[in-house]
Amino acid sequence: MARVFRVILGYRMAKVIKKKKTKGFINRIMLGKEKSEGYARASLPSNRWELFWDIFKGRFFKLILLNFLTLLFFLPLLGLIIYRYMGIINSGTYYPFSQGFGIGYMAAPSLAGYAEGIVINVNIITLLLLPVALAFASIGIAGGAYVIRNMVWTEGIFVANDFWRGIRQNVMIVLKTMLFYSVILYVCLISISVCNQNIAIDKGAVFFTISKILLYILLFFMTLITLHMITMGVTYEIKFFKLLKNCFFYTIALIIQSTIFFALGGIPFFMILIKWNFFRTLGIVLVFLFGISLFLLVWTNFSQWSYDKFINDNVPGAQKNRGIYEKVKESDAKSLKKYREQVELSSLSTFSTRPMKPIDDDIELAELPTSFKRDDIIKLNESKQRIIEDHERYVAEHMNDERYKPSEEALALQKEREEREKRIEKAKRELAKRNKK
Repeated sequence: MARVFRVILGYRMAKVIKKKKTKGFINRIMLGKEKSEGYARASLPSNRWELFWDIFKGRFFKLILLNFLTLLFFLPLLGLIIYRYMGIINSGTYYPFSQGFGIGYMAAPSLAGYAEGIVINVNIITLLLLPVALAFASIGIAGGAYVIRNMVWTEGIFVANDFWRGIRQNVMIVLKTMLFYSVILYVCLISISVCNQNIAIDKGAVFFTISKILLYILLFFMTLITLHMITMGVTYEIKFFKLLKNCFFYTIALIIQSTIFFALGGIPFFMILIKWNFFRTLGIVLVFLFGISLFLLVWTNFSQWSYDKFINDNVPGAQKNRGIYEKVKESDAKSLKKYREQVELSSLSTFSTRPMKPIDDDIELAELPTSFKRDDIIKLNESKQRIIEDHERYVAEHMNDERYKPSEEALALQKEREEREKRIEKAKRELAKRNKK
């Protein structure tokens, strides 16, 4: 019977241990190991590249959630793009080049410029809704840019909560920026359509080709300015026209870096423009998963680097290198030097030179019951006093033990500290005398 009891008890204990191991495994998955290298300072990001990968790997699912939240506000813009495309397709069915000649249609002498004319007419009408679509998109951009900024600053975030907080704080400056950009975008797209038509009918083709190239350059430059206005507007409190002026010169100064990081962040969007169906499908999937949040992460990370380098030194109260941890040699670390000094001085502490009794006796501290009386409190105080007296007795018996005697280095440090204190007191007295005179 006893053997059966031991078997059952062992089985129950095995189940308890298994549950504890399972619980510990789940905790390690969710929170990580408490003493793992992930918590060591040496493993923290020391530059912007490491910070990007740290955020991308560690907060990947948050980036996906943020992308979905931001994408909801891009639905009107997506609808406008589809509406424009369908308008071009439907308008093309009414033109002669889409029908058989001689069956209700007269033979046209030349079809050059017809398709381009359709695009111009559709653009003029449909793109009037562009400010409305970008106004809705600015709401999502305001929240998404704020969350990404906090990620780059390595602050604790709750995606949904911080997303709405970002909208409340930054929606006005982002809305003004996007409305300004919508006007530039409308003018450039209509002008490019006109250039395409004149090139097609060979009317001043050289002039309109050069004009088209310059319009694309202008549109790209204004896009970079707009992106800088968004990140700078989310980071600093600045008025719109001053923000526009600053970002204009800022984009000129960092045109090469801005172009590189614009290309890196826009890789999923550029894949959609490739004619191969595989890359186009993959690009669409990536954009819907994390395309917008990835672009914001790349651009914000680059922008924060540029702000640390060119702006934050001139902004009162601005913190530099937020999210970046400087890696230093062990011999150069101030904290380590201070720690070593404390270790050296610890030999002078009463905890190292005074005997401490090991906790290996049978003396116990009385415990108070749930409902206690005065006698129970007296017993508790008496047990405390017995522990104190027993410890003092142990200290008196072992005070002269060899292991508790201070070393020569400790005595030298103590003497040096006493002399330093004497010099400080002497200087204070002399200073007090001079002040009286």
